[in-house]
Amino acid sequence: MLLAIVGFGVAQAEPIWIAGAGGVYRSELEDESGQLSEPDLACAFGSGSFLAIHPELDILYSSYRNDQGLGYASLQAGGAEGEWEVQSFQLVESGNAHLAVSANGRFLAGAHWGGRSNYVFELESDGRISGRLIQLEQWGSGPAHSQEQSRPHWVAFADEDKLLHSVDLGSDEIWTYAVGDSVEAISLEHRVKFPRGTGPRHMALDSGSGLAYVSGELNLAVNTFHYDARSGRFSPLQYIATVEDEAASGRNSLSEIQVHESGRFVYTAVRGLDLMVAFSADPETGMLTKVEQQGAGVKWPRNFTISDSGKWLIVAGQHSDELRVFSIDQNTGELEPTDSRIEVKAPMCVRAWGRL
Repeated sequence: MLLAIVGFGVAQAEPIWIAGAGGVYRSELEDESGQLSEPDLACAFGSGSFLAIHPELDILYSSYRNDQGLGYASLQAGGAEGEWEVQSFQLVESGNAHLAVSANGRFLAGAHWGGRSNYVFELESDGRISGRLIQLEQWGSGPAHSQEQSRPHWVAFADEDKLLHSVDLGSDEIWTYAVGDSVEAISLEHRVKFPRGTGPRHMALDSGSGLAYVSGELNLAVNTFHYDARSGRFSPLQYIATVEDEAASGRNSLSEIQVHESGRFVYTAVRGLDLMVAFSADPETGMLTKVEQQGAGVKWPRNFTISDSGKWLIVAGQHSDELRVFSIDQNTGELEPTDSRIEVKAPMCVRAWGRL
């Protein structure tokens, strides 16, 4: 009976995956306290910048940089406990900014900030990245120095994998592609424009509310759209500033954006000023209201994730080599810093998936 009581009281821990200098790391988040365990180097290689997970298989996908070049790798658990190994690897021409796997597990897509392109690979039944691919080149430019060319920065599959959306920081657009049974069948459907100089970076697509939130890297605004899943089209609803000082743009930039599981709160991060900014979403209209802004506790908050329980937000400081944890007020969406902190060299992506 004593053993049963002790076992019953064991706190639950959620796996947290981190891509950074040295490869891919794994930590665990204790859901009651918000404490992160010391990270283990799960798979060692040069560096990684973004992560994705197979919808069914125990396979992770990572952008991959080593002496061979740049590309994508699929990772699987190795022979030793806690160790992962490269299952497959495919080279591409430029560094990766974002990864996404289709819900049916058939495709892996990546956006390439420096390469004017998205790549889409077909996946094998065991999760391996095949050599069957298509390079979707984009074009266009904007008024800012960093917009002299197309710069795809985010991709995701939608509408039961019938569509692929790409957010282009350079051309100030969302590009939408039709997806068929193979990479050869992928074709451009339409493009939606942002105001010039927005520099759209990442999108948080809330399918439940039919709303899409896009971080404007250059104009420091959250850009809200109505999303019609049937047509795959986006209609502008609201542009709301994250910081009041317009002169701050140019020296600072937005990075990640995410929606809380409740759909009631939206979060984004401001690099340079090193802030986390919280918004509340009106359940009737989808309009955002700024709740608060506060220090991120790290330098250059490139990425963050929200725990599966919705209780914790973990932010990665690329320039301070650390991750810190905030608690989320479930009523207001406000963030409260905790003393939970771990060190990882140049963390660029952090993800909570609730498994692996």
